[in-house]
Amino acid sequence: MTLRTWTQFDREIVGALTCQVRVLSLEQIRRGWNQPINAVQQQLTRLVTAKLLVVAEWNVVAPPMDRKPMFRWKPGDDSPDAWRVSLAVRGRWRRSTSRHTVFQATDLAARLFGSSAGRPSRVYERQHDLLLAEVFVRYRQELPALVPYWVGEEALPKAEYGVKNPDAFLIDDESRPRRVIESAGAYSQKQVETFHEYCRLARLPYQLW
Repeated sequence: MTLRTWTQFDREIVGALTCQVRVLSLEQIRRGWNQPINAVQQQLTRLVTAKLLVVAEWNVVAPPMDRKPMFRWKPGDDSPDAWRVSLAVRGRWRRSTSRHTVFQATDLAARLFGSSAGRPSRVYERQHDLLLAEVFVRYRQELPALVPYWVGEEALPKAEYGVKNPDAFLIDDESRPRRVIESAGAYSQKQVETFHEYCRLARLPYQLW
């Protein structure tokens, strides 16, 4: 499979998994790209065969998404009640697990797109990563004009030691960050406080999902 034979779907999927999110499930891809499941499976199989994607089965809780972020903030707003936010985000995972077919980029794909992707999600990261992917799909469905401006952690320069990059930024036409998008996963009170302080000091609006 050469670059000349890539379809638009190929470029969008590999680009998303190297530069925007770490994982996408089969069902998320079907919804986000609005294609029949059989067509999606065939196209993904081509990318797996070409060693651009890897496929796995995860047994995790399905991403518990509301219609709006768990918390949103912009400069001038009050700080979050970190304890209450943490209580809410941790409580939403108390449900049965289910199996999900998921796809992630390989090292080869990451090198082609100039990102640091290519590492499979660790077990404790899976629910967090799949939730962020669900937010990304929501943007594709409801705010498609913003999708090209979504830049994921793997496409960003590494933060200084001991500092975690946010999950994703929405950037402007001059590549300046305008919004932070973060999957809260099952954040503790301390993690909510640390994330908020990072955004407060940088004066960056954020959505915590």
